Amino acid sequence: MLLGDMTWPDFHHRAQDGYALMPIGAVEPHGPHLPLSSDTMISDYFAKRLARALGGFVTPSIGYGIATPPYRLGGTFPGVISVSGTTFTNLIQDVLSSLADNGVRKVIIVNSAIDNTSFLCEAARTFTENTQDARVMVVAWWDVVGEQFRDDLAAETGTARRDDHHAAMVESSLVMHIAPDTTQPDQLTAAPSTGREPRRMRYHVYPLPPDATTESGIVYTADKASAALGERIADQVAGQLEAAIRLEFNDPPHST
Repeated sequence: MLLGDMTWPDFHHRAQDGYALMPIGAVEPHGPHLPLSSDTMISDYFAKRLARALGGFVTPSIGYGIATPPYRLGGTFPGVISVSGTTFTNLIQDVLSSLADNGVRKVIIVNSAIDNTSFLCEAARTFTENTQDARVMVVAWWDVVGEQFRDDLAAETGTARRDDHHAAMVESSLVMHIAPDTTQPDQLTAAPSTGREPRRMRYHVYPLPPDATTESGIVYTADKASAALGERIADQVAGQLEAAIRLEFNDPPHST
């Protein structure tokens, strides 16, 4: 299932008609309670789960992405290790081209960092325009959670969706379920030193105004996060991802 663990005959056999799942993440701060590689961990998890469901294989993850604007991160915190848009787009295009040279024609890019999206789409567009019969799907987990599911979570937990963004309840719960040993849930209970509410904007300003920053990098609350909630979210997302892929690739589930 993992490309890096295969022998060349194994890969040659799978490449002809199998799905290639490409996990894409980032290295950036996710509050005081989640690891810097949270995005990559989430992408790896869903890529492996999809590979099992679809009979595909998982390429080595790309863990460096585009730098997320400070406003999305809740401020400027240590840990943003990024690459330029040109480097990132070229890397994705090169990997897609190499896969195609080996016969791969169905690629699912599983992304977990929002600022990667436009560059991934550009790479996929350019690649498919120049590669006969190739098809690439770019999908982020948060886009398939489902509106009703998110509304139900908000009502159940009392955490409004407007408060649930980067490193907040849903994302924190996912990482707590996927990689519990890497999280520090006790940090969620630490009271802020000032108790102020950060100013919210619908645009980006550089440098970020101090009154628009958070104290922890949680945007804006993760108090209700739990591994149990993360398991429910993971099951929901995995089911929706598989359904979307089967729809776009005309690949109905096999009857048993």
